[in-house]
Amino acid sequence: MKMEAIFEQTHKLPTIPKVVQELIDSFNQEDVDIGEIGRKIALDQVITAKVLRLANSAHYGAARQIGTIEEAVIVLGFNTLRTLVVASGVTGAFVATPGFDRQKFWQRSVAVASTAKWLGKFAKINPDGAFTAGLIHNIGELLIHIVVPEIATKIDAAVKSGANRVSLEDVQIGFDYVMVGEELTRRWNFPAETQQAIKFQATPLTQQPFSKLSGVLHLAIYLTDALDDNIPAADIVQDCPAEVVEKLGLDIESIVEGLPEAMKMGSELSDMLSR
Repeated sequence: MKMEAIFEQTHKLPTIPKVVQELIDSFNQEDVDIGEIGRKIALDQVITAKVLRLANSAHYGAARQIGTIEEAVIVLGFNTLRTLVVASGVTGAFVATPGFDRQKFWQRSVAVASTAKWLGKFAKINPDGAFTAGLIHNIGELLIHIVVPEIATKIDAAVKSGANRVSLEDVQIGFDYVMVGEELTRRWNFPAETQQAIKFQATPLTQQPFSKLSGVLHLAIYLTDALDDNIPAADIVQDCPAEVVEKLGLDIESIVEGLPEAMKMGSELSDMLSR
C-alpha cells in the first residue's frame, strides 16, 4: 500500500477547527491579538464548553467560576488557554474506532505532551509548541487504525508481544506511523518545526541542524515510557539519551526528580479530556 492511499480516504480523515489552526500558528508569533483569538474561540460552542469545563476543574484551581473565554484568559492566562484549546481540538477531531482503546491512546499522548511542555521550559523553547508536538507525536498510529483497522489490530497484538511497531508497519503496510504523522501535520499546516519534530522523534541527532524541539520530544517519549515501566530513577538517569540531554543543556538528575509531578499533571489533564 502506498501512503497516499491513507489520505485518499478523505471521508475518514480528521479535521481540526480553524481556530485551533490559528492558535498553532501563533506559537511563534511575537504579537498575538489575544482578544480577537478569544472571540473566535467563543464562536466554537463545542470547544468553548470543553475548555470552560477544564478551566473550572480542580486541576487549574481557579479562584472563582469561569463563565466565558474572556474570563478564562484573565484567570488562567493566554498560554494555558491556548494549550487547552489545542488539546480539546486535536483530541476531538478523531472519532471512536472499534477495537482501539482511544482513552489509553490519549492518556499516553497527553503524558508525553505534558512531559515535553515541562522539559521545554528547561530547554528554553516554547512550552506550548512542545506540548503540541508531544500530543500528536504518534497521531499517525491512530490514523492507521481508522483507515486499515484489521492490519493495525494485528500489529498491536504483535507489539504487545515485544515486536517493533515501526518495523511491522513498514513490512505489512509499506510505511509507518511516524511517516503518516508527519504527512498529517503537513496537511494540517502545522509549523515546519513541528513537522520535523514528528519526523525525527526517534532519531533527533540525525536532524541537521539539531532541533531542540525534536530533542525535547525524543526525551519526553523516553521519560514517559520509563516512568510507565516503573524504572528506578537512578536507571532512568543512567540510560537516558546522554547526547540529546547534553545538546539540550539539561540537568537530567533534577529533571528525573521532578518527573512524577509532571506526569501527574498529564494524567489529570488526559482524564478530563477523555470525559
